[in-house]
Amino acid sequence: MNRNSLLGLTFIVSILFLQACSQEQQAIELSAEASVAQGYQPQVSGVLATLAQDDDPNSKTFQTLDGRGFDIELFAGEKVFVNFWATWCAPCIREIPSINRAAQALEAEGYTFIFTSDEDTDTINDFLYEREFPGNFVKLNGYFANYGIGAVPSSWLVDENGDVATVWAGAFEWDSEEMLEEIRNPTPSEL
Repeated sequence: MNRNSLLGLTFIVSILFLQACSQEQQAIELSAEASVAQGYQPQVSGVLATLAQDDDPNSKTFQTLDGRGFDIELFAGEKVFVNFWATWCAPCIREIPSINRAAQALEAEGYTFIFTSDEDTDTINDFLYEREFPGNFVKLNGYFANYGIGAVPSSWLVDENGDVATVWAGAFEWDSEEMLEEIRNPTPSEL
């Protein structure tokens, strides 16, 4: 094969590859549009489900995926497990099921579990529509770094007074006896 034939073949393969990528992106966009058309609504429970619509959800620390802003003080008197995650983070995605199982195990003990990402709400909603994960998924207004989060996944346990009681960096099997015990009896740590 001469050089011109090789270049021509490379060009054709590149065009076919780009066309395939374009079709995949169109399928993702159609999937997202279908989620809205089918009335997809992110699941929230507890106090998050009762929040009123907010005129400026960006003025709060967090917002629900349908635009209701709130701060951690909303959970005064409760223990709140906050998981910082991202849709592109494989360890984050792998630990979501174990966090949901831990939430079920600790529900009767007064714990609320929240998954928060600093990505835009459309990205989070599209991810949840495709993956069908249950849980209290919310958007963090601002960037992780603004809150001292240097890597994802990371998790905080916020005590009944609204103070961060402990911080964990990395992915864990949250429903293991060891981690459930750590959540119940946190070791104080600094941000």
